Amino acid sequence: MKRMLGIVALFIATISCSSDLDSASLSDCSLVDCASGNLLLQFLDSETEEDVFFNGTYNLEDVVITDLETNEDFVFFTGTSQEFETAQIALNTFFESRNNVMLRIAVPDGFETTLSFDVTFIEGECCNVNNYTDVSFTNVTSVDDSDGDLIYKVFL
Repeated sequence: MKRMLGIVALFIATISCSSDLDSASLSDCSLVDCASGNLLLQFLDSETEEDVFFNGTYNLEDVVITDLETNEDFVFFTGTSQEFETAQIALNTFFESRNNVMLRIAVPDGFETTLSFDVTFIEGECCNVNNYTDVSFTNVTSVDDSDGDLIYKVFL
């Protein structure tokens, strides 16, 4: 008898659940945590694999990024992590699609590289997305992007 009551209770619970999603909850963007659309760059010494900004070889305040199409400064911001001994440069997100974006990243009396890529801007209901393709750098030893889709370790 207990087994039969358990089966009946399970059956009632199963048919009383609705598979329809509440449409109001789908449009409540306050519940959505949008991922960053920024490209994150970390510059490392190719021999020691040390972060060249964190170890003091170069100063983040000296970085200049120029959009080569417009010859204007490109907006970026920086951050450091004492815990992971890293410093990163984050490129501002795009609000339009562009092909063959070319940015010169330079530290006077340090290094210069050209970063090129295509970006597709996708407007979402809650979050906008930047999809980057054909990402490449000049004048660097190598690039590792295995830590995530938008994080590039650039070895100088």
